[in-house]
Amino acid sequence: MANKSYYDALGVSKTATKQEIKKAYQKLAKKWHPDVNKAPEAEANFKEAAEAYEVLGNEEKRKLYDEELHYGAQRGRAGGSTASGASSWDSNFGGSWSGGTYSAGGSGISEEDLFGMFFGNRGSADRAGFDFFSSSGSGRSNSNPWGEARSTTQAQLDITLEQAYKGATVRVQIGDKTVDVHVPARSSEGTILKIAGTAQSGIAPGGDVLLALHILPHDIYELRDGDLRGVVEVAPWQALLGVEVKVPLPGGGAVKLKIPAGIQSGKTLRIPDKGLKRENGANGDILFGIEIVVPEPTTEAEKDLYRKLAESSRFEARAKHQSASAQRRKAKVGN
Repeated sequence: MANKSYYDALGVSKTATKQEIKKAYQKLAKKWHPDVNKAPEAEANFKEAAEAYEVLGNEEKRKLYDEELHYGAQRGRAGGSTASGASSWDSNFGGSWSGGTYSAGGSGISEEDLFGMFFGNRGSADRAGFDFFSSSGSGRSNSNPWGEARSTTQAQLDITLEQAYKGATVRVQIGDKTVDVHVPARSSEGTILKIAGTAQSGIAPGGDVLLALHILPHDIYELRDGDLRGVVEVAPWQALLGVEVKVPLPGGGAVKLKIPAGIQSGKTLRIPDKGLKRENGANGDILFGIEIVVPEPTTEAEKDLYRKLAESSRFEARAKHQSASAQRRKAKVGN
C-alpha cells in the first residue's frame, strides 16, 4: 500500500469518525471476503481493507499514523522523496514490505530473497492473506513476540477469525517444499506455531520456523484476551418489550440471543465459553453490548406513534447524574 493511504483503502476522509471507519470496513469486508467472493483480487482487497482498519480502527495507532502522514508529507515537501500515500508508516511501525528490501531490523536481504525462502518463485499475488516476515528481525521490540533476533526464523501468519475459531490447515510453500500448517481450533492472537527443521519440512535441521498467528479484523467481533466482543443494535420498542436476535457465530451457524424486556443501552449479554483460548487455557466468552438506535428512515406513521408516546410519557430529557460509586472511583484515581 506504498502509494495509497489507509484512508484511501477504506474510502473515507481523514476526518471520518470511528463509526464511519468501522462501517466502511464492514462494507468492504463483506464484499471482498474470500469465502464469498471468488474473484482473483478478492483476497488481496480483503487484506488491504483489514490492514487499514487495524490501524484506523485503533485510536492510538490512528493518532500515530496521522502524525506520520503529516510529518512525512512535510519531509516530502522539503526533500522531495516521500511517497504520497502511506508515508513511512510501513517501515517505522508496520515492518512490512517496503521497496526492494525488508525494512524491519535492517537485514538488507532483498524482498525477492526473503519471499523466495517461503514461496519459491511464485508471484506477489500469492502473498495475499499471509504477511510473512512482518515480525522478523531484531528492530521491532514493541511488536516482535520473540524480542531480539535468534537463530530460528520468525514470521507472522495472517488468518481470519473463522480459521482461528474452527481450526484450519494453511498450505505454505517453503523453498521447493509445500508444508501444511495446522492451526488448532480456538487459537488466539499471538499463538506461536513451530515448524521443525526436518528433511520432510524442507527446512534444514536446527533451522526451525516459528509462526505467530495474527487474526485479521472481523466485521462483527473484536478480540480481547480470548473474549469476542460485538454489538447488537435494537430499536427502542425492542429494548422496552424484549426480543430475540439471531447472531452469527465465528465457527459457523448462529445462536438466538434473548434481549430481556427493559434492557438499557450499554448493558452486556454473555454467551459463556464460546470465545477463543485465554492465556490460562480456558475458553473466553462471546459478549454482546446493547446499543439502542432509532431506525432510519422513519415513516410518517412511525413518527405519529412516537408523537403519541411523547404525549403519554412523563419522561423528560435531562443531564445524567454521576452515581456515587463512579464519583468515588474518580476521586480515588485523582488521589
